[in-house]
Amino acid sequence: MTAVTYRRSATQNSSWLESQETECRTYAREHGLTITDTFTDIGRTGDGLADLLEATQSDSVDAVIVNDLARLGTRTTDHLTTVQRLHDAGVEIHVAKERATSQRDGLLVGVMQAYVETDTRLVGDSSRED
Repeated sequence: MTAVTYRRSATQNSSWLESQETECRTYAREHGLTITDTFTDIGRTGDGLADLLEATQSDSVDAVIVNDLARLGTRTTDHLTTVQRLHDAGVEIHVAKERATSQRDGLLVGVMQAYVETDTRLVGDSSRED
């Protein structure tokens, strides 16, 4: 099964990007997935995610591997839109850290994404208070 990875970092943090790549490649090896490409965004989701979504429209991509759910967007609506587009393309989402690997895990992914969004808001609120 062929897969692509998607990495995102809020800042140009090469060690965090490398860590995400390592986690995704380890996951791929453990699950018999062949990585054919890697897409990256720095800051908010942007061209990297757009290119990934475009690539998944071909029959040559079976799965997307992300390190954690926050990579697909920190807002629930963005995340759900991305997940829906991948689902519509017949592409599986594999999450290296949470080990959620199939569309059947959609409810769990949604709950976890709600947590990510809330956590992001709380961190943002606490940093504004400093």
